[in-house]
Amino acid sequence: MDIIGSINTRFLSKSEQSKNEIFSKIDNIVKGGGNIIRMNLSHGKHRDVECCIDYIRSNHKDVKILLDLQGNKIRVANNIYGTFKVNSGDLVYFCSEETYDVYLKNIDRNKLIPLNIKNKFIYNNTFKKIYMKDATMEFIVISNNNGLIKTKVKLGGVVRKEKGCNLPNLDRKNWGVSEKDLEDIIFALDNKVDIIDYSYCSYMEECREFKNIVFKNLKSNQFIPKLWGKIETNEGINNIKEVAKELDGIVIARGDLTAEIGILNVPIVQEKILYALKNENKSIIVATNVLSSIRNKQNKPTINELSDIYHFIRCGATGFMLTGETSTGENEEYVVTTLKNSIKYYEKLLSKIKKRSKRV
Repeated sequence: MDIIGSINTRFLSKSEQSKNEIFSKIDNIVKGGGNIIRMNLSHGKHRDVECCIDYIRSNHKDVKILLDLQGNKIRVANNIYGTFKVNSGDLVYFCSEETYDVYLKNIDRNKLIPLNIKNKFIYNNTFKKIYMKDATMEFIVISNNNGLIKTKVKLGGVVRKEKGCNLPNLDRKNWGVSEKDLEDIIFALDNKVDIIDYSYCSYMEECREFKNIVFKNLKSNQFIPKLWGKIETNEGINNIKEVAKELDGIVIARGDLTAEIGILNVPIVQEKILYALKNENKSIIVATNVLSSIRNKQNKPTINELSDIYHFIRCGATGFMLTGETSTGENEEYVVTTLKNSIKYYEKLLSKIKKRSKRV
């Protein structure tokens, strides 16, 4: 059973103290029982990620390295001016990063948010809501005028570059692998990482393109990494069998799924995916909000969290991905140890149940 601990490399270059804190997190994740360290290439600079890879290879030789590609995930674009707060009731506009400077001439910079997608992809779409940060911020769409989207803030918060966004029902078909992802794939291969994880896998065609790019850029006799895909959209759910055929593993990314399909549907969908892939010999990883209740406190996990862990193991999950619990949480070793002990207990219990059922 894989235990994946995530780390945030965004501030590694800020100071020697920041670097040591990240290295300490890696040590704590491994000490607690984690066997895979995950880094997100949406945020970290290559030199910082490479620094962590070197540290892991030097100090934890048996630990695998997973790199997340941005894929078709939508974020606040890097060309946004500064960081600002929006409040409930505010009128706020969204646009593509390519039209941002044009609209800035007539709209206050604290009321205009560029997204890292081309204008043609939002021009004719009829989405009704925009979410940020796993639906903790919400914007109601009033109008879409040639890609300038007027919204009213329902749930406010801080807007900054690279913050994750969700536009439910946005059609991602034929987006293809981006230039950034291509660069990140080559970086991952050059560093011989164990797993490359493609975010927002929705269609068989894009998974095949991702796989073909990896194999095209492999050097002769080079180690072939495992290729995983994160399921985060309705399209990905509906195409789960076709997507899984192209890849070695699937990550059920519950954070973005919450914003894309609604929180009430997540328990139904995650079970659907688990049963669809139960006999497919694929890695099936459950990610996000695994043990959030203990990320900053050394208390007991909730019954709901333990019930989830037991249920996922029983239904065929092959691992868990800790996100905020280890990347920004304050008790990464305790969280990982708790998860490891829970897995060990439930696997032993399920093994006994299986043996008893065979005797009957």
